[in-house]
Amino acid sequence: MHINPDHFLQTERGRVISPELNRRAWALSMEALRGAMKRRNEATNLYILVGAQGAGKTTWLRSNADRLGSDAAVFDAILVKKSERQPLLDIAVAHDVPVIAVWLDTPLEICLLRNAKRPVDEIVPDRAIRNVHAAIEPPTIEEGFSSVHRVVA
Repeated sequence: MHINPDHFLQTERGRVISPELNRRAWALSMEALRGAMKRRNEATNLYILVGAQGAGKTTWLRSNADRLGSDAAVFDAILVKKSERQPLLDIAVAHDVPVIAVWLDTPLEICLLRNAKRPVDEIVPDRAIRNVHAAIEPPTIEEGFSSVHRVVA
């Protein structure tokens, strides 16, 4: 299962973003995660993708989906701060699901270049990417992850 708040922002006209719609997208994403954890089995792992916009999170998932297996749940969002990741970890731990961090450690310049190549409705302001990139707190085992995989672009 691939959970990404951006999916809940898609409309027939493309991605539409507002503070209210963003809050709703995150609430729906968390609901989807809770549902996935309730349907877990002994082979289920939760993968939390960490990285700035344009870091390659969704591309990494597409490239590794077969290896992760059909029982995997993947939360695909920037999640660069420990405080943003903690609620996801709490949900998984409450369901005895191992959580694996995949940190896409991508240079800022690459994130900005990739962002510029996105469809117009998916382009993020450069300033936002710069702010998010500067705020990255690398995930750690001490946070509660069963493992952390650093992917350097």
